[in-house]
Amino acid sequence: MNLLRASSSGKVDHVLPSKWHEKHPSMARDGGADLSTARSTQIHCVIRVLQDSVDCVKSALLLPKLLRKPSSVAKVLHGTEYQPAIRLVEDYIRRRDIIVKEQRHPLMDHGMIKLIDYFQCHPDICTLFPDYHMTPEDRRLLIAFEQLFGISKHHLQRSAKKEISNEHALHKIYQENEHIKDTIKHLKAYFESQKLKLRWKMAAKGAYLQKCELKLEERKMKNVLRMQNESEACQRQIHENQKNSLEKQKLLEIELEKLRVEYENQTKSNMLVEKSARAERNKLQIQLEAAIKKYDRVIGEKMIEHLDLENELVEKKKLLDAFILTYKEEEKVYNNIVIKREQEDERKRQQAIMLYRMNRAARKIQNYWRAWRKSMLKRRRYQSARYT
Repeated sequence: MNLLRASSSGKVDHVLPSKWHEKHPSMARDGGADLSTARSTQIHCVIRVLQDSVDCVKSALLLPKLLRKPSSVAKVLHGTEYQPAIRLVEDYIRRRDIIVKEQRHPLMDHGMIKLIDYFQCHPDICTLFPDYHMTPEDRRLLIAFEQLFGISKHHLQRSAKKEISNEHALHKIYQENEHIKDTIKHLKAYFESQKLKLRWKMAAKGAYLQKCELKLEERKMKNVLRMQNESEACQRQIHENQKNSLEKQKLLEIELEKLRVEYENQTKSNMLVEKSARAERNKLQIQLEAAIKKYDRVIGEKMIEHLDLENELVEKKKLLDAFILTYKEEEKVYNNIVIKREQEDERKRQQAIMLYRMNRAARKIQNYWRAWRKSMLKRRRYQSARYT
């Protein structure tokens, strides 16, 4: 069993019997990890309890509204995994008159307790009623519980390392704010100087604008006088143009009458030409029919000739097929001869390679043997000279 003691630094150390250390060295090393695991498990359990509380609040806010319209509950839950809730709601609706008559609290009813317990055990059932509208008081209560859950989760999951990093970040932000404040002071002074310059510029621009307005008024007067003169000249020009247009219109009417007479004469001549053209067309149509008959006769002869050529082509194809069969048989014989010849050439080439390898190996062995014999003769001579 683990024993805990508080050290002078405020940390919790493990006091374990010496024999337990000897028997369980790995578990002794993992003592700190067990504490962190236990703490994370406790935090997870607390967060789970808070989440269940929020789900219970949602169910408690939703259930009274649903019991007012049991038909809509049956319509939504039918065919889902939460269909057993329909039977619980119907049982409660059937006993509601008895509960009211006996003036009994709803929570004293066993069916109501089972219904509340079912909704609390299945919090996801609230997602099936998106059209549910809460009152402002219910919404504020639910928001308060959700904020409490979020704050508790944040405080439970934070660590010392994370808090230190947050402090560093806040200190950095504070330094940046101080730098920004200094920058704002310099910018304010700069803007004040720019405002003074801008005022002087605006005053100079105002004087210049007044001068320009006076010039503009003078130009407007001149333009008005010029426009009046131009309008009078335009009116005179319009009167002259109207007079000229009337004269031209009379001339055009006379010319139009002449053109009408010419058109009638041209129409008569065109009718005569059309009559002669129709006679020519009839003549050409008769010639075309004769040419078509001749063409049909020639085409019939050519088709007969074409059929004869097709029959001849079929006979030639039969001869070609017989020749191809003979050619394939001859080709098979030729391929067999070529394959045998290639195999024979390959065998001779392999024999030549093997003979070359054997001769080379024999030369190498002879060279090594001669070198070895020479070294042995040298060694014997050296030994005989040494002993003599």
